[in-house]
Amino acid sequence: MICRSLVITFLVLALSGFLAMGGDLSFERVVVDEEGPQDPWAKILADIDGDGFVDVAIGGRKGPLVWYHFPDWKKAPVADGGYDTVDGEAGDIDGDGDPDLVLGGLYWYENPGRGGYQESWKVHQIAEHKTHDVELADLDNDGDLDVITRDQSAFSDPKGNELHVWVQETPRSWGHATLSCAHGEGIRVADLDGDQDPDIVINGFWFENRGKVLDVENWKEHKIADYHHSSSVAVGDVNGDGKDDLVLVPSELRGEFSRIAWFAAVDARENRWVEHVIEPEVETVYHSLQMADMNGDGLPDLITAEMHQGVDPDEVMIYLNQKGGKSWDKQILSSKGSHGVQVQDVNGDGRPDIMGANWSGPYQPIELWLNRGK
Repeated sequence: MICRSLVITFLVLALSGFLAMGGDLSFERVVVDEEGPQDPWAKILADIDGDGFVDVAIGGRKGPLVWYHFPDWKKAPVADGGYDTVDGEAGDIDGDGDPDLVLGGLYWYENPGRGGYQESWKVHQIAEHKTHDVELADLDNDGDLDVITRDQSAFSDPKGNELHVWVQETPRSWGHATLSCAHGEGIRVADLDGDQDPDIVINGFWFENRGKVLDVENWKEHKIADYHHSSSVAVGDVNGDGKDDLVLVPSELRGEFSRIAWFAAVDARENRWVEHVIEPEVETVYHSLQMADMNGDGLPDLITAEMHQGVDPDEVMIYLNQKGGKSWDKQILSSKGSHGVQVQDVNGDGRPDIMGANWSGPYQPIELWLNRGK
């Protein structure tokens, strides 16, 4: 049985004037595809063809899985469908130097590696396994990528109380372990305790990787805070003290309400965290969360979005980090919603850009917001 923490130091800071409105960055909106795969659930950014620029990959709810070449956005097929997921990731599964695509189902798609638009991607099934969230990391420090998955609990047949660890023995052979966790959705993998191996972070808990990855008893569960059952998760050093902090936004369901908050790490292993509330009450439809230094000031900012089914307006937004998380300057990019937003420097100008699309509904273009700076 996974040991639960017995002592939690948990402080909530109620700060007046904590959130400001405004923003001083300019963005160029680019439509990658006005009519991409129907219901574009999986969204991935990666340099697929190795030309030094980041491309866009999109997986529709029932297929197809396609990728778009930067900057002409020429579309090329990867797979007709068959996967079963809301999420997807890019990573070099087979160690040949190019990014492969991993989607729930559970499959990885082998990058043909020659940059051609009509090259065939080989599909490899890891397991028959429906997922909501997919993460990649070298959990056992053996030099290859492993897969971490989780389903969700907000709908019928709730399965979000399990974390699945898939350890790569070879690209076609995988070990498996299942960790019990609180119900919900959302995962992130990060070295939360600074011991040089990746840990697993979810909605208010983290699981300490103590080396024996396939030994369920070896993962130690730590509680961070009481938080909404479903959340998008991000990890980064918000206050610049050299420790990874946690950010949570509530992701399901519409009509419910919770808070947006970040949790400063005092001592992760001893369960000492300080909560800072960014927004005290929001509708629980923030199915996106990324951290990146959007304005080049050395501090990580937050990128998130409301899904289209929320109460209008459905904002795509940035929270610019002021003074190490003491306040946040909110900048709105769109009022039409988005889902699963991804952030990378797409055009190679040194500034992080934003990509996203609504998962359903009448407005589904694949959108890119190029960061033009101040």
